Amino acid sequence: MAQLGAIYDTRARAGARSLGAPEARATLRAAGLLATITRLCLEARLGATSASAYAARAQRTARRILDGHGVAVTAKVVVANHVGYLDPLVISSLLPCLSIAKGETRGWPLIGPGLSGLGVLFVRRGDAHSGAVAMRRALRALGSGTAVLNFPEGTTSDGRRVGPFRRGIFGLARLAGVAVVPAFIEYGDDRVPWFGGQTFAPHYARLARVRRVEARVRFGDPIVSHGSDDAEGIARRARAVVSALVDR
Repeated sequence: MAQLGAIYDTRARAGARSLGAPEARATLRAAGLLATITRLCLEARLGATSASAYAARAQRTARRILDGHGVAVTAKVVVANHVGYLDPLVISSLLPCLSIAKGETRGWPLIGPGLSGLGVLFVRRGDAHSGAVAMRRALRALGSGTAVLNFPEGTTSDGRRVGPFRRGIFGLARLAGVAVVPAFIEYGDDRVPWFGGQTFAPHYARLARVRRVEARVRFGDPIVSHGSDDAEGIARRARAVVSALVDR
């Protein structure tokens, strides 16, 4: 399966350039995505692995998918919001990490098993037990030196403003004694944002036809909690940084 992914990476880029037609490009990209997800599903069935191995796999996979879909990622200093399903791929392509995702994605055909293969931590909204399990796994990952990715808005938007930050992940960072790195993602194409009740398949079908998308990422200075800080306070500080980046 690894060879299949490598073949797609090379041929899909060459094929899309030579054919030029959006339909052909979308077909090649969808075939490559299916091959990648199939490989992840097979890897998920092989059993558990370490948090660092999951993170490295997530980075390799993110880079393969983004490259195959013509998404160029550039990193600068500062940023953080949630626009759509490309966001975790963009961050993972720059930084090996474990992602926290909403629990319902675990049941999506193909996508769910694929995410499991990346070691994604699923959280069902309103389910305290699910949240506790995910937080324990995240705490273990942080303890092993693996970064954890979370989008504290809890939902996607058009990227023009930053919604309220949920405090859960900030309490975890304080408990683990690790810094919070604010990040902001923006895209050079208005067709990337996935929000407002749009379903995945039609949105992906349109986005896959786009020749190239530029994803711009800026990281802010790490926020280190102090003895008097609580999760709510850290969340406010992080949101203020992200909001300032959006305004720029």
